[in-house]
Amino acid sequence: MPNVRALALPAVGLFLMVLLLLVPRSARAGGADDAAAVKTAQEVLDNEYSSGNFADAKKKLEGALARCGSRCSPQAQSPLHVLLGMVASQTGQKAEAVSQFQTALQLDPGAQLPPRTTPDIRSQFEEAKSGGGAPAAGGGAAAGGGDTSGGGDQAEAPAAPPTSNAPARIPGWNNPEAFQHASAGLAADMAGKLDDCIDEDKKSLELEEQPRTRLHLSSCEARTGHLLDALRDAQKALEDGIRKRDAAVTKVSRERVEQLLRRIPHVTFVPPQGVDDLVVTFDERSVPTNALTKRFSIDPGDHTVHAEATQNGIPLAVDEKYTVGEGQLLTVPLLLKSQKPEYLTPGQLNCMLGAKSQDDVLKCLPQKSKPLVIKAGTEVSAYSDTNHVYVISPAINGNVSSPTQGWNVGGNFLVDVISAASPDIVSEASPPFKEQRYAGGLNGGYKYKVYGAQAQANYSQEPDYISRGAGGSLTADLNDKLITPRVGANFNYDSIGRGPNNFISTLSTLEVEGGVTLVLSPTSLLLVSATAQFERGDQSKPYRYVPMFDPTAVAPYVRPGESIDIVNQVRLPIRPVEQLPTSRDRYALGARFAHRFGGATLRVEQRLYVDSWALKATTTDARYVLDLGRHLELWPHLRFNAQTGANFYQLAYSAITDTSGNLVLPLYRTTDRELSPLVSATGGGGAHYLLSSPDAKTQFGISLQGDAMFTKYFNSLFITQRTAVYATLAFDAEFD
Repeated sequence: MPNVRALALPAVGLFLMVLLLLVPRSARAGGADDAAAVKTAQEVLDNEYSSGNFADAKKKLEGALARCGSRCSPQAQSPLHVLLGMVASQTGQKAEAVSQFQTALQLDPGAQLPPRTTPDIRSQFEEAKSGGGAPAAGGGAAAGGGDTSGGGDQAEAPAAPPTSNAPARIPGWNNPEAFQHASAGLAADMAGKLDDCIDEDKKSLELEEQPRTRLHLSSCEARTGHLLDALRDAQKALEDGIRKRDAAVTKVSRERVEQLLRRIPHVTFVPPQGVDDLVVTFDERSVPTNALTKRFSIDPGDHTVHAEATQNGIPLAVDEKYTVGEGQLLTVPLLLKSQKPEYLTPGQLNCMLGAKSQDDVLKCLPQKSKPLVIKAGTEVSAYSDTNHVYVISPAINGNVSSPTQGWNVGGNFLVDVISAASPDIVSEASPPFKEQRYAGGLNGGYKYKVYGAQAQANYSQEPDYISRGAGGSLTADLNDKLITPRVGANFNYDSIGRGPNNFISTLSTLEVEGGVTLVLSPTSLLLVSATAQFERGDQSKPYRYVPMFDPTAVAPYVRPGESIDIVNQVRLPIRPVEQLPTSRDRYALGARFAHRFGGATLRVEQRLYVDSWALKATTTDARYVLDLGRHLELWPHLRFNAQTGANFYQLAYSAITDTSGNLVLPLYRTTDRELSPLVSATGGGGAHYLLSSPDAKTQFGISLQGDAMFTKYFNSLFITQRTAVYATLAFDAEFD
């Protein structure tokens, strides 16, 4: 490699940008050929030369001279030779630089250098003006476009080294060795040795960070197909240019970044469904399974993909090679097949050879699906709160399904034993009450290929309330089961009474829903749904009496949480029963996101609600299920709910007497604090323990869940807050 002092390289820096090339006025006034030559000189100065891409600069300038021939005026050709001389100087070819400058001066004695050039360029230009050296035969490149690459035999003889032992100070550089490597990188670029260019520029940058060196490195990397490395280095040069307020570096770097972003190809994967232990590598680098559907930036060229997994204990794998062009998006379907024939019969192997999708592959494999699965469970739930409400609810459930034939049937039954002493009742001198509610339901469904249908019916009865309901839903597994839309409808018809067999009103409810489940990745799931519910009928509680107050003397002064005794002292004698609107339309939007980590699952739900009573609510629920071994799962649970009050809800209702002496009551009235503004927070957790071996055909498990809930009522009589606890102990079993 030529010695840096011998080549008399730039004194201010190899990559110093210049802003304007001074072209004589006579050239600018020429014809179209002159204008094209001047334009080329300006473009080369602003782009290739300024970014240190001297090889391309030289090619463009020589091409412009060749196109000019005898058509361009001398004044238009002169700037092209000036720039060729500057390129030669920057790459250590002093003799060639002087020769090009002399040619420029011969063509136009008034030729000038651009401002802010390096000391070496100015020195060589002055030497050319004084007549030193000799022009290249035939006027250099202008005569015949000959080779002016300036090889080693054309370089000036090495200059004698300075007598001082200290390295020469190079303006703009702190490290002479870094300068030397940058010079070698430029020389390698000019010689077409791009790998050497990259190596030398990297060595220079390790010793001293120079944005122009980094920009030149980006150019060499881009031309060898290493677009990602080129983009990173161009972005680094852009950051340095912005930080140092170097407008020239910033401009060229930004254009380079934008160009590379358009050229870079990407890859994404279509993950297989129904497999276990999936591992994917791209060019021998691991790809996270939860990010397979994302787009990854890659270099153009040849790439390899390997993936492996298991299905029913049988190892599956795929190895593919792809060639990707610039700007392309490569979509890789991971179609895994058995690579070990000893696991399969000849018929299964032939089946796999014709498989067009991962689902087709899985159908060819030996199936471990149970022909009949029976699930059964029982549980006991308990509830207690500071309002002296106690509920015990034993329940049983069962389900029989055939995974191979696609059908299922099931049922459930529970009993609620309720004991309560509600302030709404006590305030009217009514005793506490106890009652039981019996509820049961049946369900069944069938799935044909990707389509499924489910139906259910339910019935519940208590002494003063009977509810009957039925409904159904339809689903479809689309896009290789990555998208599952669902639509459904349910109808309930309730009878409301004042004591056993004394039914005084009815309530009908129609609910329609729609949603979609999206498999975002092998470990992430998103469910989005919307529901609309339409209620018609009088759902007022026949046992709930509403106190009335004088509209001026008492009602304005009633405070939230007023005691039963004070209310009874100051209320009016009249005690009307609760009256609610006879229609209510409810709307809700919900979303559930679940993500599987290495040993845990996060589930977050959000629900937004509004109804025709102007009640608005938001509910957030989250739980984090931790796997503690193969038998035990633990999960914390948090929930938050907030709502506004119904538009007719009041803390204190007033009754007035009209001019005829008749008592006028509010049309709608209630003391139901669940219709008032409130917030509630719930916290707790649960655990499930698998009593049998995870590999056993018959499995038994037990679970326990407990939560505590605090509710704050902002505008209600008798009670302003409530604390409740509830727990469930369950036992489940599964048989094949």
